[in-house]
Amino acid sequence: MSYNVNNTSKGALIKTFRAFALFFGLFFVLILTLGFLIYRANHNLYIEDAKNSVESVLGLTQELISHEKQLALSIALMLAQNETLKEGYLTNDRALLFETLQREISKIKQYLQIETLEVQLHTKDAKAYVRSWDFEDYGDDLSTFRKGIALLQQTKMPLVAIELGKRLNIKALCPIYAKNEFIGSLEIIIPFDEVAQKLNAKKINFVILMDKELLEIGAWMKELTQIDHYVIVSNSCPSECINALSSIISTSTVERGFARENGVLFGFTPLFDIEAKQVGYIGIWFAEALLKESLLLRASLSPRSTPLHVKTLEPAMEESQKHEILIR
Repeated sequence: MSYNVNNTSKGALIKTFRAFALFFGLFFVLILTLGFLIYRANHNLYIEDAKNSVESVLGLTQELISHEKQLALSIALMLAQNETLKEGYLTNDRALLFETLQREISKIKQYLQIETLEVQLHTKDAKAYVRSWDFEDYGDDLSTFRKGIALLQQTKMPLVAIELGKRLNIKALCPIYAKNEFIGSLEIIIPFDEVAQKLNAKKINFVILMDKELLEIGAWMKELTQIDHYVIVSNSCPSECINALSSIISTSTVERGFARENGVLFGFTPLFDIEAKQVGYIGIWFAEALLKESLLLRASLSPRSTPLHVKTLEPAMEESQKHEILIR
């Protein structure tokens, strides 16, 4: 009799133990599942926040590039009114034109506190007349490969755009008139250095990637670093950054527009030329730690909506020059 009671007690204990084991097992699995779901939700929220921050910085980068375009156009409009330049055109005095450019460029650089500025003068039939960086190099026909100059010849309208010539950079073009007669045009050339410096000050790296196929036109860029199908036209970082880019850049990555690797966030957006044709990509990347400062980045990087440079430099144009200004 006692034997049956003991067996019954042991059986009950075993059933109870199994029930508790099953309960705690299911509870443990439930906790793990909830933990995984919470982790995935938090991870997805983090990635979404990271993408938004990258998109925000790309937007700010485009605003800074637009600011540089406005600056280049303002300088072009101002120099087109320089009476000494007009005199040099009318007397066919290239030496006077070159000396005037050197003097004016020096003053503009000092006033605006910019490091790099180049000017090219064109004849009225779109040939290179005077280049601020090389007095001896002139006479080549620019209308055959320079879309901006060809457009100016047609419209006689000031314009600014990112344009591919022998280099890819910001170019502002403006017609020059003397006594209401078109006598030539000038071109202000600004690289992306100022944009790179402003972003670099905020611990953001910047790069311009040009499609390698365009090297046939951009002859001066053939010696630049190439990664995958792209040429690094401008960048704000030393060689170790190039190594970081080498590991991340591919056609699929830049088309996707976002990447994350080793605690660094990368963003890319298409870059278009004066004809709205894609010539490459604008790229930025920064440490994930900067995510906490994204709002500060927006406040500190955003340029003035009405830059002082534009207001100060833009001159009154002659009646013959009162055309719409084209910004692309």
